[in-house]
Amino acid sequence: MIKIASIIVLALLGITNIYSQTDTTQQSRYDELSLKELLNVKIVSVSKKSELLFEAPLSASVITKEDIQRVGCTSIMEALRLVPGMIIREQSNGNYDIHLRGMDNVPPNAPFELTSNTTTLVMIDNRPIYSYLRGGTFWETLPVDLNDVEKIEVIRGPAAALYGPNAVNGVINIITRQAAKDGLYVVMNTRQGSFNTFINNASIGYRSKKWAMIVSGNYQDRDRTQTSYYEFTRDRWLERPEFFINFLLDTVRNVNEQFPDPGKSMKKYAGNIFLNYNATEKIRFNISAGAQHSMAQKVLTENQITPLTPNASDSRYVDFRATVNQLTAQISYNEGTQIKKYGTGNKYDFNTLDGSVEYYFQKRNLSIKPGLSYRSAIYDDTKYSDITNKTGIFNARGEITTESGSLRGEYNMLDHKLRLITGIMASKFNYPDTTYLSYEFAATYKLNKRHLVRAVYSRAPRSAAIYDTYVDLVLSKFPIGYQKTFRLDVLGNKDLKLLTADMFEVGYRGNISPLLNIDVEFFDIQAKNFNALVYNQSYTVITGADTLEVRPVIAMNLPLKLHQQGITVSLSYTSKKILIKPFVTIQQTKMKNYAPYINTPEVAPYNIYSGMGTKTIFKGTPAVFGGATINYKPEEKFNFNLNAYYYSAQTYFHVTNIVFNDGIRGIDHIVTKLVLNAHVSYEAIKGLTISCSGKNILNNKKREFFRTDEVPAMWLAGLHYEF
Repeated sequence: MIKIASIIVLALLGITNIYSQTDTTQQSRYDELSLKELLNVKIVSVSKKSELLFEAPLSASVITKEDIQRVGCTSIMEALRLVPGMIIREQSNGNYDIHLRGMDNVPPNAPFELTSNTTTLVMIDNRPIYSYLRGGTFWETLPVDLNDVEKIEVIRGPAAALYGPNAVNGVINIITRQAAKDGLYVVMNTRQGSFNTFINNASIGYRSKKWAMIVSGNYQDRDRTQTSYYEFTRDRWLERPEFFINFLLDTVRNVNEQFPDPGKSMKKYAGNIFLNYNATEKIRFNISAGAQHSMAQKVLTENQITPLTPNASDSRYVDFRATVNQLTAQISYNEGTQIKKYGTGNKYDFNTLDGSVEYYFQKRNLSIKPGLSYRSAIYDDTKYSDITNKTGIFNARGEITTESGSLRGEYNMLDHKLRLITGIMASKFNYPDTTYLSYEFAATYKLNKRHLVRAVYSRAPRSAAIYDTYVDLVLSKFPIGYQKTFRLDVLGNKDLKLLTADMFEVGYRGNISPLLNIDVEFFDIQAKNFNALVYNQSYTVITGADTLEVRPVIAMNLPLKLHQQGITVSLSYTSKKILIKPFVTIQQTKMKNYAPYINTPEVAPYNIYSGMGTKTIFKGTPAVFGGATINYKPEEKFNFNLNAYYYSAQTYFHVTNIVFNDGIRGIDHIVTKLVLNAHVSYEAIKGLTISCSGKNILNNKKREFFRTDEVPAMWLAGLHYEF
């Protein structure tokens, strides 16, 4: 068993991981590279070591800070639209639903929490950012913003053998920025635009020969593009109503309490400090810390009234990293309070602790990297709940722990043309009380300096969630007849099997000509052990003269299996003044053993097993999606960028489709959409750049997610100063 005490001791001795901010003695100055050279930047997230993106054994992409500045992105979320294989749909101004290769809206007819992106691991400097309540990422709670980003590295496909559970569909690693030159460092950005959109960032720091420090702050304030809400029950858009009716048919009159600012989409502010000390070339220490406060109206939690829910969060973190010769380690701690939705009984505290230790050994063509890691996530809503009547979110103090041991090996042969990579990780969970294996077998072969083929087979599990494991909730209590009351009890399950994905992938990267590069990847992914809240056999309790009928709803695994096959193609054309980068993913997703019912066999003949043996084409995720960037730089000071993002039609099935069962409510047909953006920038004086942006300049207002806000055109102007 891995002892957390040993990890803390190692960290205090300064043996900690430096995958965070790139070593400034070795990193490339991206702003001094040509457009063609930017296509061959180094990536560390694929193999946990620096390597050329061209040679990476997995499907991966890198977005540099220069890419973000040229395109004029307003957030980290929006910047991910530049990455192949990403499905990104805006829910309200600045809030996005983000998925890698789909697996969204799975299982269909489920609450939003289950169908959000719970299968992608988001990290900041190798520090996991993951909500263990039900999985997923609260993106607005990230303490860093665009001004802090050096680059964003994205791995497509299961990567738990490297990073542990929750890297089921891939990894998004945000690597923070460092001062690249000795002396004073200043970067400031401001963007103002439509719908009272204000985005401001500032960083100031100093670097000497051995140490560097940066202090940064960021602020965002965005209004929604509308103030009305779609109500599930009455199937109507309502503008500042006196009351709502939830899908349990209860009248909700505390509208102002649950939706205190209907016109606000996001408001957040955060601050960070980054300290780096290079004692020698092989001994380096990093520490970062920060805090954030945020509010966002988005779709991630269920309020039983309308898709958009106001969420608020306060959190703080500290991350300590270092490397001593070949030994690296990292320990990080994050804590805070999250308001799941406004109103009583919808608040919880959380704290997460992550620690890892790795040792890198290399002899000639063989390298081996063993490692240990520990994760603990504690969530507690008991201070804010009525535990007696069980009216909170989950009414418990729950903990999810993971203890892992890993081994990664790499062997190069045939004069370094053939590269073989193997990784395996054994993860012991407290719930379920078992050990899961994650593994990765990959190979790359260089046909020559310009062409490379690769193949990988990998498996990754997702960890358990606090809600599905610990929930003990009385969801409703209302009379159904004379002297008879019906009660719905929602119960967790500590023996749920963990969602697991297997992937086989082959790929090709090539330099077709001095100006043209191509990257092709074919993938086949199979996933199982999805879960949902399932109705179990009811029972009767007699209390005096009253009869209470209790219907337990228990978290259970579904027989549903998902099979996804597809291809992603990325091209890049570079000349002296022009960069063109189109990319597209075409995929088909099938469901096996799916039934649109959430009952056990004891409840009704139409149950979760009634779809056994069936195969269905899944239409809840786009079959085609992608984008393109065209960048034109006629002279040193002027830059023009045109970029597009596209997805095909899909149909979203929400749990209210089962609740109302009328073929209308709970179903939303999301139409095909093309989003076209333009950005122009001009360096007026050295270090000061003026910019103007148009988002969705075709003004295609169609909503991009289930019954959420329209997304009209937006116009912004900004200044960027760097010293």
